[in-house]
Amino acid sequence: MNTKEKIFDVSLDLFSKKGYDSVSLREIAEEVGIKKSSIYSHYSSKEAILMDIFEYFTDLFKYDELLNSKEFVLSMDNEILLENPELFYHQGSEAIKEMLLNERNLKIWKLIFIQMHYNENIRLFFQNEILVKPLVFWNGFFTILKEKGIIKKDSNPKLLAKEYYSFPIYLLLEICAKYDDIPKSSLDNFFKEAEEHAKFLLECVKVE
Repeated sequence: MNTKEKIFDVSLDLFSKKGYDSVSLREIAEEVGIKKSSIYSHYSSKEAILMDIFEYFTDLFKYDELLNSKEFVLSMDNEILLENPELFYHQGSEAIKEMLLNERNLKIWKLIFIQMHYNENIRLFFQNEILVKPLVFWNGFFTILKEKGIIKKDSNPKLLAKEYYSFPIYLLLEICAKYDDIPKSSLDNFFKEAEEHAKFLLECVKVE
C-alpha cells in the first residue's frame, strides 16, 4: 500500500468513527506516520480526500460487472426480470453483498449516514447516489412488471419502488448505528431479511 492509499484508508477510518468535521489533517498525518505537509503531495485538502472517497464509492456501482451485466438491464425482453423477478433482485443483492464484505466500503456507508446532516457534499451524495438513482431503477423495474401483466394493474410502481428499497436502507442504517465494527453475522442477517421482504412485497402485488 502506497502513501496515498494509506492516507485514504486512515482518513476514512477516522471520518467514519469521529465524523469528518472532527478530524484534522494533522491527526490524519500522525496516524499515517508522515508530516502534515506531506499530505499535500497527494491531496490538496481534507475535502479532496473526502471527494476521492466518494468517487471510489461511486465507481464501485458504475463498474461492477454484475450490476452492469446484460442480466441486470431493465428491458422488456430481459427473461430473468420477467420470468423470475425474485432472482433478478437476488442478483443485485449478491453484488451489493460482495461490496459490503469489504470493510472499506462499510466504513463509507457509515460515514454517509453519520455526516449527511452536517456536510453539504455528503448530503448531496446521499440524495443523488443512495436515494434518487436506485429509486429510479426500481421504479423502472416495477413499471415493466406492471406493463407485462406480472403485477396487478392498480399497482403504483413509484410507491412500490420506495417500499422495496427503503427497507434495506433501514436495515443498513440500523446496523451502522449499532456497531463500530460491523460483524459478518449482522451482514448475513441483513441480506436474509432484505430478500425475505422483497419476496413478500412481490407476492402481495403479483397477478395470481
